Amino acid sequence: MNPTKFYKIKKTEKDCSNITDPKLWKDIQSIEMHNYQWIDNNYKPKVLVKLFYSLNNIYLNFKVFENKVKAKFTNFGEPVFKDSCVEFFINLFPQTHQEYFNFEFNAIGTALIGFGIAGNRTYLKENELEDLLIVSSINAPVDGLHGGDSWKLYCKIPINIIEKKYDIRFKGKEAVGNFYKCGDETEFEHYGTWNKINNPTPNFHLPQYFGKLLFE
Repeated sequence: MNPTKFYKIKKTEKDCSNITDPKLWKDIQSIEMHNYQWIDNNYKPKVLVKLFYSLNNIYLNFKVFENKVKAKFTNFGEPVFKDSCVEFFINLFPQTHQEYFNFEFNAIGTALIGFGIAGNRTYLKENELEDLLIVSSINAPVDGLHGGDSWKLYCKIPINIIEKKYDIRFKGKEAVGNFYKCGDETEFEHYGTWNKINNPTPNFHLPQYFGKLLFE
């Protein structure tokens, strides 16, 4: 069994409107995805992740060092994991619930969001996600060079979206989750993880391998 990783998540006292403001992220600790598993093609793009939260929102920032990306899906709920994709899986209440959220985003910010457990997952509709905000540094479909050596994706996740599914108020406790980088149908298929998954085939939906997320 691989060691469980920890990430301490800083709290801010007020909500943030401009989620791309560099000043917001300057003092936030980043974590890096080191584990590229299952595909032996030496494609291992560096990915840095930052997370902080307020009373009402979780703020997420991915920086992905890729100069070529594939991002063709433009409609909410489409299979963005086939594109150049980053993902955040989280269970805010692991002491009482097994269900978890998967937030998946391609390089232009198209989202796929699900909730549940293996074999019993539902996928959310866009109208269930009021006030969810996603901003990417790439804003149009692309397949190839995007004009830089990296891309960034920012997201504001309202905590009440999560609370409604669990029917519990979140008060800042130890949660569990994982961060992923993938591209099932990109030029170089790849699967990156923060907390390593010990499984013979690609599968991100294994919550027994989630790391610990410590909300201040």
